[in-house]
Amino acid sequence: MSLVWSAHISWLFTEMPYLQRVGAARRAGFERIETGWPREVGDRDGLLASVVEHGLGVALLNCNEGDVAEGERGFLNDATRREQIEQDFLAAAELAQQLGARSLNLLVGRALADVPLARQRRHVLAALRELSVEAKARGLRILLEPLNLIENPDYLLASPQAVAEVIERCEPDAVGMLLDVYHVARSGGDPLAEIERYGPLIGHVQISDFPGRGAPGTGSLALGRMLKALEAGGYEGSVGLEYVAEASGEDPIGFLPDAGSPVRLG
Repeated sequence: MSLVWSAHISWLFTEMPYLQRVGAARRAGFERIETGWPREVGDRDGLLASVVEHGLGVALLNCNEGDVAEGERGFLNDATRREQIEQDFLAAAELAQQLGARSLNLLVGRALADVPLARQRRHVLAALRELSVEAKARGLRILLEPLNLIENPDYLLASPQAVAEVIERCEPDAVGMLLDVYHVARSGGDPLAEIERYGPLIGHVQISDFPGRGAPGTGSLALGRMLKALEAGGYEGSVGLEYVAEASGEDPIGFLPDAGSPVRLG
C-alpha cells in the first residue's frame, strides 16, 4: 500500500478563504486534507459540508492550542484550565467524528514559570490519561507532536524521545506520535533515525524541507529516504504537507517529479 499525501489547508492555499481551500486541494489532486483548529465558528460549521461536497477524507484535526499569537502551544500542563481542556477536547473530538478524522493533534503546552516542572508534567499525564479514555470510546487517537525549542521556547515535549516516554505511560493504541520532520531537523536531530527508532508509535507524519520550512526540494533533507523508511516499516497513515509556500498560488505538488518518494496522490 502506497502512502497518501494530505494537504494541510492551514498552511497551503492560504491566498484563499479557509473553506475554499478544501476545493483547491481537491482540484490539485489530493484525496485527503488536514487542518489546524478552525478558529471561526463559520469555518467549523462549513468544513464538513465542504469536505463532503468535494469528496475528501480528513487525515488529522488539531485541537485548540490557545492563543498562538501570544505564544501558547496548548495548555494541558495548566491545572487551572482543566475545564477548558475538557471542553475544547470534546469539541475537537465531536468535529473529528463528523469529518471522519481518526487522529487528533494535541499540543501539551509551554512550561509555566510559577509552577514546578514536575507538577506540570504530572498534569499533562493525568489529562492525557483522562482524555484518551474519551478518545478511544469515540474511535479516535490522540497524537503528541514534538516541537523544536528554537521556535517554541520551553515547550514541554521537545523531542521524539520525550513524546515516546509519555506514550509509554498511556495506552499506545489511544495515544501516539505526530512526527514533523522539520521540527526534528530544526532541533538538530536526524529525522530518518527517529523514524526508524519510533516507527511503531508514529500515527501521522508531516513534512517540509530544512532549512527554511519550504516545499520538499528547497532544502537538504533526504525526504524520499524518510518516506521509503516509513513505508518499509509498515506505516499506512497519511503524509501531511505542512510547509511555507514561496509564493501565492504555488503548486503544492510541483516537487513530485524530483521527490524520489513512493507517495501517491490518489
